[in-house]
Amino acid sequence: MKKSLSEYHSLIDLFKEFREHIKPVVVNGLPNFTAYAMENQYNGLKLLQERLGNIQINDWDIPHQVDYHVLRSEMNGVEFDHKVLKQWSRDPGFYNLTDGIYPRLLVHHSRSLSDWGLYEPELPLTTKDYEDFKIKLKVIPKLFDQAKRNLTDAVPELAEIAIRIKEKDIQLLDGFKKEFLIHHQELVPIVEEAIIATKDFRNWLIENKSSMVGKVGIGKENYNWWMKNVHLIPYGWNEFYTMIQNDYNRAISFLKIEQNKNKNEPGYHLTSNAAENLSRQRDAAIKLMKFLNDEEIITIPDQLEPLPIDQYPRVWGSSAYKRPNHMGFFEQTNDREPMTNIAHVFFGHYYIGDRKIWYQKSGEHYIRDKIRLYDIHEARSEALAFGIEEWLMQAGLFDDRPRSREINYVWQAFRNARALADLKMHSNEFSLKDGINFFSDNVPNNWAEKDDDAVWWDIEETLRAPGHSTNYIVGKNMMHQLMMERSKQLGSDFTLKLFFDEFMNGGIIPISLTRWELTGYKDQIDDLLSI
Repeated sequence: MKKSLSEYHSLIDLFKEFREHIKPVVVNGLPNFTAYAMENQYNGLKLLQERLGNIQINDWDIPHQVDYHVLRSEMNGVEFDHKVLKQWSRDPGFYNLTDGIYPRLLVHHSRSLSDWGLYEPELPLTTKDYEDFKIKLKVIPKLFDQAKRNLTDAVPELAEIAIRIKEKDIQLLDGFKKEFLIHHQELVPIVEEAIIATKDFRNWLIENKSSMVGKVGIGKENYNWWMKNVHLIPYGWNEFYTMIQNDYNRAISFLKIEQNKNKNEPGYHLTSNAAENLSRQRDAAIKLMKFLNDEEIITIPDQLEPLPIDQYPRVWGSSAYKRPNHMGFFEQTNDREPMTNIAHVFFGHYYIGDRKIWYQKSGEHYIRDKIRLYDIHEARSEALAFGIEEWLMQAGLFDDRPRSREINYVWQAFRNARALADLKMHSNEFSLKDGINFFSDNVPNNWAEKDDDAVWWDIEETLRAPGHSTNYIVGKNMMHQLMMERSKQLGSDFTLKLFFDEFMNGGIIPISLTRWELTGYKDQIDDLLSI
């Protein structure tokens, strides 16, 4: 036992060393993503993987073995980065200053574990923040100069997305310039140099896009390796496609049934002003909390308040992607019935500090307490948040507002259409344009237009984070399986509250590992290890 405990502490030490190793080398504010630096990172990774493979875990208990596989999956993710994704040389958007409020690259470990990137500061800047922010601004021209040298394998369709984002980058910097004219006039020339450099990089992408080569999708074989070795999902592309197409068919069918049932109901009431927007979301958040407690769905901490205003999904006067006065998909649904998205945000994005969701416990597992890399974190929490929307609807949360059930199925169709586009683009059956058109055309009511930020951003994240969109649906179905298995194991002792409490208490880890820990069933993990 002492030997096992000692080796487990070695695992924690290795985890710390690994996380430190994959941080970019930053000199005077400039991160180094050159070919030489990336080669050094990869060589160091192989040594860390070798050390991980030498740790013997056969006599460890299941929770400690789960922690081992969490680290193994993250190391596999970095390996995949270097062998396939190669963002630093393949994706011009890797050097974006901003990716909107649903960033896929800004949570990449090169930024999430390091503080070199730009951010939106509170003004006026403190003395410490002033020096830090000044360095971040001054380094922007050098960052884009390095990007031009690094992007030897740039993909034209990823460049097209990056060009679109560059307009957001310029808007961000223009906003800084206006604020600094009031608070820090001496920083204005530095911001102007950053704007010139950003426009120059955008123009460089426009001029060179036609000469770029390479496919935007990673291919089925790579997709399968990524999902099985990083996300630890025991299915492949073909099974994903069948599962998600069936879910899309179901969502549309149930939407039509709901519309027929509600044909004599009054039409939707659209939110008309900022006060009503806050009021409707506040009412939904309070109702959700009361429902969870009254119906004994899950244990809610006594000190937890209903979803706070600063985390409401709908901000009046702006789209979810910060386009002023834009009525995109998120706004079309929220302004009719906000409950579906309030429930989703409560379970998937209700952060209480440092991106820690309210049900995450601290201090019990050092490795699990850290946010997961490569969307392993969000894939698991998004699967829960997506599933809970309909589970709560079936439990009665929407019964007093029947048309809200229609919105629930519209959301399901939206996410399934996005996931199908994800699969088709990564199998290289769809181009970027094909993916956008398919996604937009398959969302009900024409609520996701082809130029809608919701469409572009979500297509962007499917390309930069393979499986993010598909994990919503596949993960939800894996939770269905787990709920069935636990109900069989527990018999009359099974309750929803017990199930969700158990599920949450395991931490944000791949669902296959949660299943092993809760049921003792290791078949999925054994299958994954045999690949």
